[in-house]
Amino acid sequence: MWRCSECGKEFKKMNQDHYCGKLNTIDEYIAGQPAAVQLILHKVREAIRATAPDAVEKISWQMPTFWQGENIIHFAAFQKHIGIYPGDLSLAPFEERLTGYHRTKGAVQFPFDKPIDFELIADMARWRVACVQEKNKMNDKTYEYDAIIESTDKCGAYVVFPYDVRGEFGKGRVKVHATFDGEPYDGSVVNMGVKNPDGSVCYIIGIRKDIRAKIGKQIGDPVTVKITERK
Repeated sequence: MWRCSECGKEFKKMNQDHYCGKLNTIDEYIAGQPAAVQLILHKVREAIRATAPDAVEKISWQMPTFWQGENIIHFAAFQKHIGIYPGDLSLAPFEERLTGYHRTKGAVQFPFDKPIDFELIADMARWRVACVQEKNKMNDKTYEYDAIIESTDKCGAYVVFPYDVRGEFGKGRVKVHATFDGEPYDGSVVNMGVKNPDGSVCYIIGIRKDIRAKIGKQIGDPVTVKITERK
């Protein structure tokens, strides 16, 4: 079996001639499949849409994708199966129902020679939507704390963000809305090589000179910080 590295389609013949243009919509993707496969793809799309009504349809990695702040689920047609890609952590909750299906990391294959379980596909999409919604709720919270304005080697200034950034946000750089003693600022919580006293990674947010002037604070002064993630 040969798989085109450009579009991901699989063929029995090595270097099989085929259309490999860039796809822009899910409609284009489905239209390029055999008629019988088109019917299945439409049903897959409908099953996902019913459980993810707020998701945006797009093409990502040359596959139909539902996106809601992040990729919810992908699907794709191959010669002998439909591939469903809900992500690495999304298969474990459906372990029993996935018995007998071929799986890879974050993906499951639904063969054409067996009835397609559209309900299972819908439930996996529903689970992914719930995960994203829960994460968004967590990231809507406000972090408020008192900090000391510290200096950098390049005459800048910052305050420490005293929380586990990756644990709170799932990433190491976070765009945020911040206030310093009530003065607003949009920036990012990042690691700029600063270390905690124990040598662990320290995440910070810069506080500009003009903001320090407005609130009447300098290096070494205390400041009240409020931070929420910027969508």
